[in-house]
Amino acid sequence: MDFYAAVRERMEAQHGPLGERLRNALTAVLDSGGIAAGGSLPSEREMAEALNVSRSTLRQGLKELAQLGIVATRPGAGTVVVGRIPKALSRLSGFSEDMRLRGLEPGSQVLECSIGRVGADAAFRTGLPLGSPILTLVRLRLAGGEPIAYERAVMPVEAVGADYDGTGSLYDRMDARNARPQRVLQSLQATEADAALAAHLGIRPGAAVLEITQLGYGANGNVVEDAISWYRGDRYKYVGEIRG
Repeated sequence: MDFYAAVRERMEAQHGPLGERLRNALTAVLDSGGIAAGGSLPSEREMAEALNVSRSTLRQGLKELAQLGIVATRPGAGTVVVGRIPKALSRLSGFSEDMRLRGLEPGSQVLECSIGRVGADAAFRTGLPLGSPILTLVRLRLAGGEPIAYERAVMPVEAVGADYDGTGSLYDRMDARNARPQRVLQSLQATEADAALAAHLGIRPGAAVLEITQLGYGANGNVVEDAISWYRGDRYKYVGEIRG
């Protein structure tokens, strides 16, 4: 089924105002890969004619999709599909690896990088010896210059080195010291961004974010990463495979 046929089919399956049906149909078709991320949408005139809607209705729908982070206007390319970034549950990979696999340039803004000691709460949660040296790293994670996630990670200093400044891939740094997590326990939940988090991610307060807590275990079974991240709900999705 081609792009227009898929949109028309979804529009016809709905009830309600035309503009709302158009927005919902475009969102569903683009989110399912009707036009691949990075691809350009047809011209407004062509789309309006093919979907039998006015250009003003189409323009409003595209504006709402842009606000949701599904499309963006780029000089020389017109309206481009941004799409949500899929994250496979079945593969252990870092943020930088995931972005490069999607053709996006990963980046980070380091907000904190400091060395301290394991306190009672962290020791209880991770099993790290009380008072052992740890590095705390707080970063804003970027894809193509766009804020995607805010993360706070704690790891033993020996896993990254006391000279690590937080730039570049954390897992690449851990690989160089044979300290990369070999097993990860994750907990995911949907939550709402508070004002501070929303300001970091460039979204409105109360917008949906995916909160991910993670404990990473090294080859010897010890915790080498204790992290919590908040990913933009409009830009990120988790994908898993279940076999029976």
